[in-house]
Amino acid sequence: MEELAADAHALGPALLHATFPRSFCDVNRAAWDLDPRMFTGPIPAFVKATHRGLSGLGSIPRIVADNRSIYRTRLPFMEAALRIRDYWMPYHAALADTLTKTQAQHGLCLLLDLHSMPDTPDAPSPDFVLGDGHGTTCDGRFIQTAEDILRALGFKTTRNDPYAGGYVTRHYGRPSQGLHVLQIEMRRGLYMDETTREKTENFSAIQKALAILAKALLDDLSTPPLRS
Repeated sequence: MEELAADAHALGPALLHATFPRSFCDVNRAAWDLDPRMFTGPIPAFVKATHRGLSGLGSIPRIVADNRSIYRTRLPFMEAALRIRDYWMPYHAALADTLTKTQAQHGLCLLLDLHSMPDTPDAPSPDFVLGDGHGTTCDGRFIQTAEDILRALGFKTTRNDPYAGGYVTRHYGRPSQGLHVLQIEMRRGLYMDETTREKTENFSAIQKALAILAKALLDDLSTPPLRS
């Protein structure tokens, strides 16, 4: 994902990416959104599982996307606690620091939370899914610009369906305070072979598309009344 964002990053915005796999620690979940059934020993009271966590897709996932179990046996709870301490917390500390400094420098901040999504074999997949928590995590101008630019480039887009925004989008998106977050899910088949995980010849085209999108959103950020 960081390679896809390289051309957009070259325009000036900061770029933060995880250096560990989501199946090891998912930073797009609340820290203690864990399935207690994964672990041995007592479970602290601060563990609060959502339906996502209980389905095996918490901050320490129990399954991968095709519902295959990751672990043969239960884990000691301390294993989860150490991953949260050593991976989840540093990532979010870096993200919060970046957002705070950007907003302090410019008066407002827009976070593009980039993700990849699989193709759905039983139905046509959109190329991009734009998520703003159903209008709650960023100014409507940003999702409209993103939609207009991507469609003008020939991509099929949807809004908030099936992804309206995960933990990062909903936790950090506070438009009334000048902090905007837009989640962007990209169909993997646009730029890679999903079976071999190899980049396709379209990889550079998606890099350029993201740069065009970033430039348009940067223009939006410099246009009143968002700076007021």
